[in-house]
Amino acid sequence: MRIRTRHQLCLAATWLTVPIQLHAQTPDQEDVIYVTAARIALPAEQATSSISLLDADMLDARGASFAADALRAVPGLAVSRSGAPGSLTQIRARGSEANHVLVLIDGVEASNPFTGEADFSHYAFDDLASIEVARGEQSALWGADAIGGVIRLNSRRPQNRLDLGARLEGGSFDTRRLSVQVGGEIGDHWLSGSASDYRSDGIDVAGLGGERDGYVNTVISLSGGYQIREGWQLEGTARRIASESEYDSDTDFDGRLDNVDLRTDGDTVLARLALLGEQQWGDVGLSHEVALQLTDDTSRSRFAGAQTSRALGQRLQAHYEVTGIWETGPYQHRLTGLVEHDQDRLKSFSGNGAGSNQTRRLEADALAFDYGLSRGAFDVTGSVRHDVHSLFADSTTWRVGAGWGFDPVGGRLRANFGEAVKNPGIYELFGFFPDFFTGNPELAPEESRGWEVAWDQSLLAGAAGVSVVYFSSELENEIYTDFGAFPATALNAATRSDRRGVEMSAAWDIDPAWSLFASVSLLESEENGVAEIRRPERLASLTLSWAPIDSPVSASATLDHTGDQTDTDFGTFQPVRLEAYSLVGGQVGWEVREGVEIYARGENLLDEEYQDVFGYHTPGRGLYLGLRLSHR
Repeated sequence: MRIRTRHQLCLAATWLTVPIQLHAQTPDQEDVIYVTAARIALPAEQATSSISLLDADMLDARGASFAADALRAVPGLAVSRSGAPGSLTQIRARGSEANHVLVLIDGVEASNPFTGEADFSHYAFDDLASIEVARGEQSALWGADAIGGVIRLNSRRPQNRLDLGARLEGGSFDTRRLSVQVGGEIGDHWLSGSASDYRSDGIDVAGLGGERDGYVNTVISLSGGYQIREGWQLEGTARRIASESEYDSDTDFDGRLDNVDLRTDGDTVLARLALLGEQQWGDVGLSHEVALQLTDDTSRSRFAGAQTSRALGQRLQAHYEVTGIWETGPYQHRLTGLVEHDQDRLKSFSGNGAGSNQTRRLEADALAFDYGLSRGAFDVTGSVRHDVHSLFADSTTWRVGAGWGFDPVGGRLRANFGEAVKNPGIYELFGFFPDFFTGNPELAPEESRGWEVAWDQSLLAGAAGVSVVYFSSELENEIYTDFGAFPATALNAATRSDRRGVEMSAAWDIDPAWSLFASVSLLESEENGVAEIRRPERLASLTLSWAPIDSPVSASATLDHTGDQTDTDFGTFQPVRLEAYSLVGGQVGWEVREGVEIYARGENLLDEEYQDVFGYHTPGRGLYLGLRLSHR
């Protein structure tokens, strides 16, 4: 198992290969590589941001079908799922809103162009190599949407001439899961493909004892790299996520869910084509990246099988990025420049003549710079970005950081300050549903300013590590829905949202067989002195893994605690308190022969009754039996 926050454990990565390929290695190696820290492959000892990395071993130990459940292990992240798998699943980082977190899948922005938010309900990938999470204001590097942080999901890259893998699993709630991966690497060329199918009959989310709300998720992906000539490589990736989600709704507007035959069909395509190059210009090493990226998202709502609405969102992004690296005496320098253009096209249709029908087109351009200086144990970083948007006033965001290592005690002090922005979504600006909501085209972008200070401590000759981070952020112009008006509408808050807290994490490779990771987060998120909804005040996670080198048997256990949190009862529009809960999971595997493993795993083993969103019931105990095949 590996989850690494600064100074801990390692990954091998090719400089400036995007999407960067991450591979779990042994704890005595030192070259941890991050991409979210500087948009390039940066050694961890030069990064100043708070970054957590879940590698392949950690993902296996967590045993989660969905990326959102693996992310419960990361400090500062809260998960809200509106019912069973396939229901809307949101991630809030450091008390920010769900649409304040930028999500990248193999380098492609995954947020829905229409809503401006990534829905984690459909991220059931069996080809993940790692997940990287950078917390705090990151707009200076990554643009709008990165107020709370950046989450990057990285696919596995083949390491042999032929890599094969397959999984077959079944269990509770009539769940069936099948996946296949195939890939190969020859010299500097590689190709990889995968396909997965997840199906579940689900549960009755309304909790009325009626029909069950099922879910189907099918993912196909293809990626590859081709070296054109020495120092220059062409890389591409494409992923299609198709889903069918059944759900319940409040049809009589009494604030309680009713059993209804509703379904949403989703079809998302994420694609990227990039030209990567390296060259030497005197004493300066240059790395170039020219990339074209596509996010295409289509969703259809159905009632009793008949289509009631359709929304299409398409984001086309192009950028050129160049990085120079050089030395002057004992100082090491790096400077990255970025030119970026985004174009969003959006269309919604709810029937001929419907008031909510609309077509929109948005454009944005950006210029950004990131600089880093290192001298021995001392590091300084600085970023600035200027955005020009077709709808909003120009914005400039920035971020500065510093780190100082204290080698005699094995510790490092870090600090960061920065600003970030989030532009209103199309639904917030122009949504129109006469019965209950109308958009507000006068909305201003949300603005956040924050800082953090952290201490990272290595222990037991590098076998263990502890990190403690204190952070504080202020959000202005927060966008909220005013239900006091009819129809409801979106407004900018006149008051400020204050978020502060402490994140603590510890990792320990106890011996070659046993490893442990734990995290605790304490959070306050208030708007004008009132606690904001779905921000737990306490979060905790524990993952314990046992994987003897010479034994065919392995096992792991997880404990994820979510503290009390507030929500809204939409029947009375009054605040309610959601009780704290703890989810216990575990799995045991037996390698029958090389490349053949039988395993059993369990979710919510204590059969905890809990809710992440008021009124939405969640699954009880789940038990699953599976078979894994691999050839590498």
